[in-house]
Amino acid sequence: MLSDKAKGKQRAVSPEEERVYKSLVVRFTEGIPDLTVGIEPEETIRDVKRNIRELRPNLKDRRLRLIHSGRLLADDTELYSWITTQEERQRQSSSGEGEESSITPRSTTWLHCSVGPQMSGDEEEDDKMQTAQLKPLRGFDRLSAAGFSEQDIANIRLQFHAHSAGDYLDQEFTNDEDFDEHARMLEEQWIDSMDSAGSASLSQSTSSTSSTLLTGVLTGFFFPLYTLFFFHSTKPAVFWDDGTEHDVVGTIVFSRSMQIWIVVGVVMNFLFGIWTYFLASD
Repeated sequence: MLSDKAKGKQRAVSPEEERVYKSLVVRFTEGIPDLTVGIEPEETIRDVKRNIRELRPNLKDRRLRLIHSGRLLADDTELYSWITTQEERQRQSSSGEGEESSITPRSTTWLHCSVGPQMSGDEEEDDKMQTAQLKPLRGFDRLSAAGFSEQDIANIRLQFHAHSAGDYLDQEFTNDEDFDEHARMLEEQWIDSMDSAGSASLSQSTSSTSSTLLTGVLTGFFFPLYTLFFFHSTKPAVFWDDGTEHDVVGTIVFSRSMQIWIVVGVVMNFLFGIWTYFLASD
């Protein structure tokens, strides 16, 4: 039998009653030494900023911006759940790529802190304004920079997600934020694929134009008289009922752009001949 004191000690070390927290290492942008803080599930970014100012008195009147994984965090974001969601998403991505999924979550997380100028007004209202200004456009929202209206973007988004419903069947979302994040990621992938296709088409067109230019100039330079025979198009003795002539079919040997560069090659050959003639006469 355990004594009451021993039972009390056993209850004190019980895992169910241990407080869940996560250790954060805050790295500042102005060369300030790193700071280690602990967060609990119910704490928000606003609470973390308050703790930083208490532990670093020289930052009491400075404006702070907390960044995790390249994303600016708003003051009302629950940091513990945010980091847990990001780590869970990374584990799912690793397991989907065939790696070991039994990865223990890291006990220490790095958080970047941007130290700004001294505060001159209400920080909360200013934070909302700064968050709206710094939040980048993602997905189809980027089309607004190209002149699309909000109604056009909403229609495009509706049509896109109606045809991509299969991408959501094997996904489980804990909240609306995860759902929106996945939707924006699909939109980004689709826009990037369209950009890649356009770049490939432009590269193909540029390569074809360069090949036509080089082939035409060399052909006109080395075979100036031979190629001119293919430029002549014979008019067929065909007339319509109203007396108009039949349209002349162009040559199929050289395209219009090829003919232009062949003429350039012929002119270069002529100029080269004149130059060599005067050079030899001197």
